[in-house]
Amino acid sequence: MTSSGNPLQESLDNQGNVNGKTLQEINEIEGRAEEIARESGGLEPGETFHKPDGNKTKTQDANDAKLAKDNTDTDDEKNENEDGTTADENIDTEYTVLINGEKIILTTDKFGASLVDKLEGHGLHVQQNGDIAIISGSGGKGKACGGRLLVNTKNGQITKSGPIFEDVTADSKSSTEGDGSIDSKGAANSQVAYSGAFSGDYVVEVQGEQYLKARDIVLDATDTLTLRGTKIIVQADEWVEEKGLEKSKVDSVEEEITSQRTSEVKEDTAKQYDTRATQNVVGSGHINQRVKGDYQLLVDGIANIQIMANQVTAPLVRRNGNLGLMIGVNSSKGQAYGIRLSAASFLDFAAGSGNISLSTARGIHLDTQIMETDQGIDGADTTAAGIGEIKFDAAKGFNVKSWKEDINIEAKTGDIGIKSTAGGVKVDAPAGNFDVNAFKIYLN
Repeated sequence: MTSSGNPLQESLDNQGNVNGKTLQEINEIEGRAEEIARESGGLEPGETFHKPDGNKTKTQDANDAKLAKDNTDTDDEKNENEDGTTADENIDTEYTVLINGEKIILTTDKFGASLVDKLEGHGLHVQQNGDIAIISGSGGKGKACGGRLLVNTKNGQITKSGPIFEDVTADSKSSTEGDGSIDSKGAANSQVAYSGAFSGDYVVEVQGEQYLKARDIVLDATDTLTLRGTKIIVQADEWVEEKGLEKSKVDSVEEEITSQRTSEVKEDTAKQYDTRATQNVVGSGHINQRVKGDYQLLVDGIANIQIMANQVTAPLVRRNGNLGLMIGVNSSKGQAYGIRLSAASFLDFAAGSGNISLSTARGIHLDTQIMETDQGIDGADTTAAGIGEIKFDAAKGFNVKSWKEDINIEAKTGDIGIKSTAGGVKVDAPAGNFDVNAFKIYLN
């Protein structure tokens, strides 16, 4: 449209153009809107959008609708809250959006403030009751390393807190498991749930009790493991030790074994340098020693062995008559060995009501001279008793005396010889007779 140069005419022409649209175009738009409204059931023919008595908009319907709190049909329902708030306080909640970005949103409400991710809701929550909650997400699509809380402080941390409770669950699919995830059932029970690396000392001081419970507990010290305490109590069904060198310094040891002790050692040495030291073995059972090598016993004091020969339950040694002590040196690989009893002063054999019996397959030799014994001189057996012979060799004298009864010397098949090489033979019977009875009597 061109200007005619007349202002009045231009004003009339502009009335036909509203916002760049002619009145005819506006009427056509309104007509189409009415047609759409009629087809949707919103308006009847002849009604307009702004008719005061016409149909109400959805906003007006919402404003006129009854709220849930005004519904009398739900009076029997109660809103019970554990935080002490009333039902009316939890009906209406007002949200204030401070930051609404593309990915994050910062809002406040009557509970506190929240800075969270729009997609998964993880973020920081500061609540009016004093709680601060940090919630991590799932990691996002295909990001296995996500969903973690990472803290990096260059100059350390200082934490002062009240009671702390941690609930940590291992994940078999965690990216911290270097070689990849494990899909087997229960695999998380064998994975790392809590770990740390410390480049320095690690000190924990607990004023109360520290309780540690686990399926397996491993203390791995590359240098020294020290346990200090006024009392250490160990309760275990089985105790296994593998050690190199063990050193113990103990004031006193008390041990009670209710079943059996078995030890296997190559060499066992017990040293007691205190003159008051004593080793006592007291028991109602048996003592059994089996030594395949030699046995040596050296006693600086005196030895006292008393055999009571009492009857015991389940005896270890088979009873043989009235024998209470049996000492035997047996043959070994065809070699016969003997027993030597040596005393610097004397040998005393006493039998209470029985006999002293000496039995040998060869002979009995009693020697009081300072000379070679039964082993002979240079291998020659010169002074030993013959087979079936009893021989007495006395360096100073030989006396046979009976205080009450007779002394009888009898040779069943041989002779009886009495010889005095350098002296005489004296027969003295001051209170009796000297009787000689023989087939023949020779006097020289």
